[in-house]
Amino acid sequence: MLEATFLHLPGLTPEQERKLWDAGIVTWSDFLLSLQHRRLPIPVRHEWIAFLRQSQNELARQNISFFARTLRPSEHWRLYGTFQSQTLFLDIETTGLEERDYVTVIGCLLGGLYRSFVRGRNLDEAPSFLRTASLMVTFNGTGFDIPFLQKDFPSLLLPPVHLDVRDLLARLGLRGSQKAIERMIGIVRKESVRGLTGADAVVLWEAHLRGDLSALPKLEEYNREDVFSLKKLMDYAYQKLKERLGW
Repeated sequence: MLEATFLHLPGLTPEQERKLWDAGIVTWSDFLLSLQHRRLPIPVRHEWIAFLRQSQNELARQNISFFARTLRPSEHWRLYGTFQSQTLFLDIETTGLEERDYVTVIGCLLGGLYRSFVRGRNLDEAPSFLRTASLMVTFNGTGFDIPFLQKDFPSLLLPPVHLDVRDLLARLGLRGSQKAIERMIGIVRKESVRGLTGADAVVLWEAHLRGDLSALPKLEEYNREDVFSLKKLMDYAYQKLKERLGW
């Protein structure tokens, strides 16, 4: 999807991008080749030529920051396909929703591997791990996960691109909690944690603090399911948004 994107060119409109696609110009290389033969269906700005060549070079370098700067934020989802292997899926558990509450578990999925950071065990290792990713996906992270993380880690540096899949799903007409949307599109959780909620996560943490040895593993299992389901939601949103564009 990224190499078919022309919206990062200065001044190019969605309508012009559609005209390029309809003319069979579906990659940056197609554009440059068609330019040589004067077969472009839209007027061309001279600076676009150098900009597309730079785009090719930045993609070869896997420089997602270049595209994060040049693409409008509403189109950052187009980066997911290209940078999927460098995408971190993140979900946190907390003691509640109030200002006094705090993070208990940070769950991450990167490169197909789940890793948890737990308060009192290794929570302080999370910031350096987050910086290893190019793109981060959350569900309502803008309003919940990130503010909580920034309370614990005021100087936290996040990956260059953040996709809040809740917003992407809303563009597709899917609204509600993460678990509600999962049910809408047929995502089924493991039976061992099916039906657990954020409130249960609070209870499990409190049980862990009281010395219940089974509580923390259960909490991590619940978080792990959250994170893996988050990837399924992102895959779904990416595919449906591509289909809306005719891809």
